[in-house]
Amino acid sequence: MDVGMALKKLRKYLENNEKSIGIDEIYKILNWSPKMKKKNRDILDSWVELGELTRNKRGKYNIPENIGMVKGEISIVRNRFAFVDTETEGIFIPSSKFNGALDGDTVLVIISESKREKGKKEGEVYKVLKRANDTVIGILRKQKTFGFVTPTHSFGKDIYIPKRFLKKAEDGQLVLVKVDFFGDAKRKPEGKIVEALGDPLDSNAMIEGLLKREDLRENFPREVLSEAKKVPIEISKKDLEGRVDLRNLPIITIDGEDAKDLDDAVYVEKYTSGDFRLIVSIADVSYYVKENSEMDKEALRRGNSVYLVDRVLPMLPRELSNGICSLNPNEDKLVFTCDMKIDSTGKIKDVKTYKAVMNSSYRMTYSGVNKIFAGEEKETEKYKKIKDMLFNMLELSKIIRDIKYKRGSIDFDLPEIKVVLDEKGKVDYLQRKDRGEAERVIEDFMIAANESIAEKLFWLEVPSVYRTHEKPDSERIENLNEVLGKFGYKIWLNSEGIHPKKFQAIIEDSEEKGTNMIVHKMILRSLKQARYTENNVGHFGLASSYYTHFTSPIRRYADLMIHRILTKVLAGYPNKKYLDKMEKELPNICTSISKSERNAMKAEEESVKIKIVEFMLNKIGEVFKGTIVGFSNRKVFIETEELVECLWDVTNSSHYYEFNEKDYCMLDKDNGDVYNLGDKIEVIVARVDMVNLEIEVSPYVEGGKYDTSK
Repeated sequence: MDVGMALKKLRKYLENNEKSIGIDEIYKILNWSPKMKKKNRDILDSWVELGELTRNKRGKYNIPENIGMVKGEISIVRNRFAFVDTETEGIFIPSSKFNGALDGDTVLVIISESKREKGKKEGEVYKVLKRANDTVIGILRKQKTFGFVTPTHSFGKDIYIPKRFLKKAEDGQLVLVKVDFFGDAKRKPEGKIVEALGDPLDSNAMIEGLLKREDLRENFPREVLSEAKKVPIEISKKDLEGRVDLRNLPIITIDGEDAKDLDDAVYVEKYTSGDFRLIVSIADVSYYVKENSEMDKEALRRGNSVYLVDRVLPMLPRELSNGICSLNPNEDKLVFTCDMKIDSTGKIKDVKTYKAVMNSSYRMTYSGVNKIFAGEEKETEKYKKIKDMLFNMLELSKIIRDIKYKRGSIDFDLPEIKVVLDEKGKVDYLQRKDRGEAERVIEDFMIAANESIAEKLFWLEVPSVYRTHEKPDSERIENLNEVLGKFGYKIWLNSEGIHPKKFQAIIEDSEEKGTNMIVHKMILRSLKQARYTENNVGHFGLASSYYTHFTSPIRRYADLMIHRILTKVLAGYPNKKYLDKMEKELPNICTSISKSERNAMKAEEESVKIKIVEFMLNKIGEVFKGTIVGFSNRKVFIETEELVECLWDVTNSSHYYEFNEKDYCMLDKDNGDVYNLGDKIEVIVARVDMVNLEIEVSPYVEGGKYDTSK
């Protein structure tokens, strides 16, 4: 029996028996030979180190779950608190119980009753099992014989740098640090400076530091580039063998103006019967990127493309992502197609999947299509040949959307902030980006294709990658209800569990009352993050029983895997050797790409924040309109109309404030003013901190402002 199988067998035994057991009993369960004492002890020690087992002072073993512990990844929020998400719940961790854990670490947590709130549970980090990162970016403060680095992200503590490891870095510089010791109750973390990055007030230096900290590479290894350059640009007759020819259809792409990796194209035809034909054709990346090739290994390592504020870090070399695979207009391209027949009620009557060749008739943009939908004559005349098809797309999209709505799909219609940079990479202006009908059309069509592919693979009973989204746990819902209660809402929990329709109803009502922005965000934070799994457990947010990612193989490894699995299916039901291989490999692939997706999202958000905070350095003293979106004991969190996140530290005011936790509001004890969630407020920018990426404001009073210094 190999080590992995032995661990599974032992864990299964302990799940069923619960009591801690000694080493002699483990020998019997696993049929281990007493002659291999050292080897067996080493294996058990490694399982304890990984958090798969625990060992008490009497030398007896158990699984963490049996003794009130859970294993998971810790997500630290502004160094104030954290959550450890497991498959069934999210555990709240106060900052006093981090016990040296850092953001992203894999930890073992002891669950206990909360001392702060009766009837609630919280966790304490018992042990750090695996460090997420040993590189940190921060600001160096030099002394005569040593230095300290203050991290610019959620690391938790300053890092001590011995003099011999300062590496000629200057006081006040942004530096990259390799952490050698993560600290304990007596000593601070220690490390050495690897590289001086420059001025911490320069956003370009900050983003370079972000790339190094997260090990995000812009350039590809030489062997990957060499392989990419060998991929033929022209399509041969052999490439077309067995493919359906779609070049006679006016298939189009619709993307953002800046997009260069065009991986999806669409076509809609409406029949006289009222039925629709929807074609979603996706770049056939798997035809070019072969399994276990250098490009494939690098794509898996990256997991996905990363869209930073000032650059794109593609999953595949640009020869493929922007060229050979990209569905550029008026070029023959190899695609994988999901061809659906949908009736007038939105029911999908038939689904065909096949390899094809297409030629994009037009490279459309969201803004251009939205102008056509709005009736703008100039844009409509420019694309008059496909005008009718575009409106058929809109009609079908609304039918599909109505089906999603009826089953309870949650539509988070939140605007985004777009940072527009000048030629020097500095912020020219901030732009509010709302979702139009064109964006919704493509979203609806991609969801329809993803669901159809997922359902097909599920019923074929082949190992696959699913995009899953579990129901929120009761602890998160209780926390959400405390805030929603301020707006007169409550999510009721019952024996049947939670249905997404309950969230949908609240979101709709909040739109009518004008509180939708804050209510949307509160609900979004209460939900678990979607991830990739080898088991299909459905997608809560979409109220979908079957969901996967098929539509973006240029920029997501999950989609590339789905294309490969589908290719095997089209060639005939996969053989046992392939099925066994997939069952063994898919769990690790799903874990890897889920993690790389989370890391990419954090990096993307931080890169935007860096540029916004730098932009606001020149706005000190200016007044902005905003909305109160949250509270802590001493801070009020505000979002401006431009979607810039700010904070007001009430302890820096000349007035005395008190946070009312029960009513979730901030009270001005000097004049009786009450600040509630969702209140509109004018604020003046008081301080901008590039190190902690904070923008501090205070309420603006006509003819003056509150004193921001005690």
